[in-house]
Parts: sequence; structure tokens; C-alpha cells
Amino acid sequence: MNLASFDIFDTVLLRRCGKPGNIFYLLAQKLYPGDAAKREAFIWWRRQAEGRVARLIKGRETSIADIYTDAGVAQFDDYTHAQLIYAEKETESENLTANPAVKSIIEKCRKEGKTICFISDMYLDSEFLSQVLKREGCLAGNEKVYVSCEEGARKSTGALYDKVRAHLNPTHWEHYGDHPVSDVKRAKGKGIKATLIETTFTESEKHFADNCKQHGYELSCLAGLQRAARITNGNNAYSALAADFVAPAYIPYVHFVLEKAKEQGIKRLYFLSRDSYILQKIAEQMQGEYPGIALRYLFVSRKALLLPYLQEPTAAKFLAVQDKQTLVGKYVEELLNSLATSSTELKEKFATEFEYSRITNKQQEADFLNKIFGEKSKFRNHLKKTATEKRELLNAYFAQEGLFDDCEKAMVDIGWLGTTRHMINSILREEKQMDTQFFYYGVRGDVLDSSHGVFYNYFTPQELSTELTTMVENYFSASPYPSTTGYRVESGRVIPTFKEGTGIKSNRIIDANIAVCTYIAGEISHTATLKADILRTWCKRTTETMLALKHCDIDLRPLYDAEVFDGKPFVKILSTKELLNIMLLGGRCTAFDKASVRLTTGRLFGTAWKICRITGSIRRFLYLRFKAK
Repeated sequence: MNLASFDIFDTVLLRRCGKPGNIFYLLAQKLYPGDAAKREAFIWWRRQAEGRVARLIKGRETSIADIYTDAGVAQFDDYTHAQLIYAEKETESENLTANPAVKSIIEKCRKEGKTICFISDMYLDSEFLSQVLKREGCLAGNEKVYVSCEEGARKSTGALYDKVRAHLNPTHWEHYGDHPVSDVKRAKGKGIKATLIETTFTESEKHFADNCKQHGYELSCLAGLQRAARITNGNNAYSALAADFVAPAYIPYVHFVLEKAKEQGIKRLYFLSRDSYILQKIAEQMQGEYPGIALRYLFVSRKALLLPYLQEPTAAKFLAVQDKQTLVGKYVEELLNSLATSSTELKEKFATEFEYSRITNKQQEADFLNKIFGEKSKFRNHLKKTATEKRELLNAYFAQEGLFDDCEKAMVDIGWLGTTRHMINSILREEKQMDTQFFYYGVRGDVLDSSHGVFYNYFTPQELSTELTTMVENYFSASPYPSTTGYRVESGRVIPTFKEGTGIKSNRIIDANIAVCTYIAGEISHTATLKADILRTWCKRTTETMLALKHCDIDLRPLYDAEVFDGKPFVKILSTKELLNIMLLGGRCTAFDKASVRLTTGRLFGTAWKICRITGSIRRFLYLRFKAK
């Protein structure tokens, strides 16, 4: 017989809640949902009971029935022993899911004609484990399950392998498991070919699984979900970044949005393209808890809104939606492009020229605004006509999507400055419609105030750095949709238009982010025990870890695949000159320089970034001293 055996827990089956002890926490929640003292007492008793019973019944392995004979169980006499055992098995069953990679190995071995069996050092019985393995598509027919509590022998000592050998008498035997001693060393010591299956927690996940004193069980369960989502979705660098950073950054924010929307009586949430695509996918997984809130996707962008907003084109309106309300530092061609024209068209059709390619001072700013919006501007009437046409299309799109409906509605965006909020609410006011509220992940210190429309932000300006802004917009919010450029009518409907040559597409980043985030969001919505403060802690600590790049096991290579950001590569391996430019001179080479330095220097990253901070302090000192003179 050619035998292939598989360890069960953390090899074939993963606990969504992570560590085994978290089962006791979830079980206590189920048994005593309204009694915190009883929950704590049960968790403490259950953690101790197995060891106490094992010491009393020396000579045989402990079963779950043995555990519930411990004297301490008497304090939970509102349940029978049978009811407690059933509840624990039910909780285990609810948390177990198949590891797809190992499931594929099992199927391959089965096709090759190998006999399959499953082995575990476990207090749960083989009948229960067989049912779960069958449900997950891992066990077929009469394949055997061997557990230590029934066989009186353990893998950890090697004795359970002897029991299996005596029962099946294989001529060739290979074993798969996650434990380097029980599943590899002991198996090899018995002449078995052993393969280690990697299902350990990443450093980021371990941080929550082991080190969080506040909300310890809750955060540990979330770490288990992160691990399960990562492994079941490929267990690669893409799923790791999605599970360890994208999901904890965005799922708490979506939970905040849904809770606040429910509190405010909002009946419809619009998720703005393209940054909020993944946010809507997460919200769809949680929608069961918020049946009164409809979720819609709205194709808008600053570019698509600008001309409709400028139906009455003025310099003041144009400046109001510019960063820091100034044109200084901006390129003329880019500004003209936002107004659906070019320097060539202005010269040929309107006899208007600019003597500068980039606006560098207030005089040039005034000149540009006068030539475009001034009373004597030859272009202004043309701009007004174009803007009016665009406004009619946008109004039709807004009406079609229900923005003119008489119901409480709000929009969900990533945030920062609020120019989209300003333009949309300006248009709604001019059309005699109600303002719409906005939700933001984060805002800048100079965010447009509530006179431009009410908004709620998850993070304050002090809590998010510009580096995280870049990461969030370019990687976390990667979307299959390109940026909306305008609208057209097709078959009686208004549909968005995109830049020529672009279209709906996906890639490994988008696929991993959506698959992992929806997996975790769905599980969280089923759990229904996590509160906003727990989720916020999870989110805050994760974003801090991402920015600090604390853990050396964070694989940053997927960032190579992110699109360029503001004309710069997102992350790349730096040349010596570029590295020194960043470290010593404070130059910018990529959108996320810290990650680029980390990729380039590896484990010397800490030293490199200390040098960067020191030189930065020196530069600031010299700048202030020079400026003071």
C-alpha cells in the first residue's frame, strides 16, 4: 500500500479564529452572551481543565468527555455536560475551513491511487473530525481518521505513527503536516517521508495573536481571520499584503460608515469610483446587518465633475477646487487639459498664448486666470457652452442614479481635501436639490469645511501621514475601473466614459485585495461580537505597522506591480545615487520612498532610515536658520 497521511489542525483544516484557545472565548460568548463574569470564568476554567484532567488520568490520552468531568465544570450547571460538549464541537465546526493548497495535494494523491488517512493529536473524536473533513471536501469514502484520544498514542512521541503502520501496513508512506517536530522529525524517525506545510502566522499577524493586552481575544481572532484569508487565497505576497494591511485598514472604516449611516437614518450610500470600489465590496458582505441601507456605485471623478461645476465659469470657482486654492506650481498644459482644451487649441482658435509652461508666481497665476475666465477672454464663452453641455449630461446621470430623489443619502470616499464634495454639493444646490453628506477615511488639515457639505472622517489629519495617503490611494484602493472622464447616452441610459485606450481590467493586486477583504468582512459580519473600538484598534495599529515597515517579513515585492503615482513609480529598487539622494538630501524618487529604501537595503533598512531622519533634522535646522536671516 502507498500511503499519504495528513495532519488535521493547521494543515488540512484551519481555524478561522486562529489560536486554539480562541475557541474557548467564542464558546463563552455563545454560552453567556449577557454575562461577562461568567464568560471570563468559563474561559479560565476551560484553559486549565485539560491539563488538570491529563494529570489525573495518566496512562491514557485525554478526550473531550474527560475534560468535562473536571470538578470545576460544576460552576456552569445551567448547562449539562452533554450540552457543553455539543456547544464546543459546534463552535469548533463553525471555525474550521479547508486549506485549499493541502486539499489539492490530497486530491492529487488520491488520483495517483494512494491510500489517504488523517492523523491528529486531539481530544476531539474521529467521528466528529470525519464529518468536518467530509463537509470541507477533504475526506472521501471510508478513509480513516486516527486521533490520539482514541488510539492512546500521540504523533508528538511518534507512537501514533506506529499505531497507523500496524493498522494499514504501508509499503511506502509520506506524511504532510505543519509541526516541525510532530509532523516532520517524528515522522522521519519512523522512516516516513515528511513534508512540512507552512501555515504559521506572519509577524504582523503574530502581533495581534500574541501581544495585545487590550481586546486580546478579539484581536487574536482577527489575526486568525487574517491568516485564514491569506492562506485560502493563495498564501502569497499579494494575499499577505491584502490580509495583513488592506483588510484591517478598510474593514473597520466600512463598519464605521454603516454604523454612522444607520444612526443618521441614511437610506442610500454611494461609493465613489474608483477609490471606493473595494469599500463597496466590503460593505456588500456586511449589508445583512443593515437591511435598510442601499449600496450603489457612482461613476464620478474630479475631472468628470469640473466642467459641469463650471457651468458659470469664474476664476473663484476654479481656484476653489485647486489644491491650497492656488495655481502656483502647476503646469499650464495640465490645467488646460482639465478644462478640455490645450495650448494648441487656444492659440489656433482663440489667439491666446502663455509665455510660461509652469506657473511659478502670483503674477502668472493672475495672467492665466484672466486669459481663461476674464471678461475679455475669448475662450470663456466656449468654455461656458462646453460646461453647459457637460452639466446636462451629468444632471441626467445624477437623476438616473437617484441623486435627485427625496431620501437621505451619503457618499463614501477616501477623502483628504474635499474638492469632490464641494463640486457635487455646489451642483446639487444650483439644481435646487438637497446636499449630500460624505464619509472620508482620512482628511488633511486644510480640508474644506462643512459649509461645502457635512462630512464624517474616520481618521483625523494628525493620524495619517502623506506616505499612507499614497499607499491607500494607489495600492489599497486598486480598482478594475479606470478614472471616469465624462458621460454619454447609449440606448437611453447615461453611461460613464473613460480615457481612450483604457477599460475595465483586473490584476493580481485587485483580485487579492477584493478576495481577501470580502472573505474577512463576511466572517466578521457573521461573528457579530466585534465592536467599533476593537476594529479601530486593529486598524490603527496596522496602519502604524505599515508606515513604520517594522516587520522584516513584510514582502513588498507586489508594490512593483502598482501603477505609477503622480508620474512616479510607486516602488522600485533604487540606484546608489537615488538612495543617497533620499537618505542625505531628502529627494523624492518614488511615490513611496520608504518602501523603496527598504527593498533596496533589506535588513539594513533601520540604519538607512535613521540616517535619513538625522539628515532631515539637519536640513530643517539649516533651512530655518537660513530663513531667519
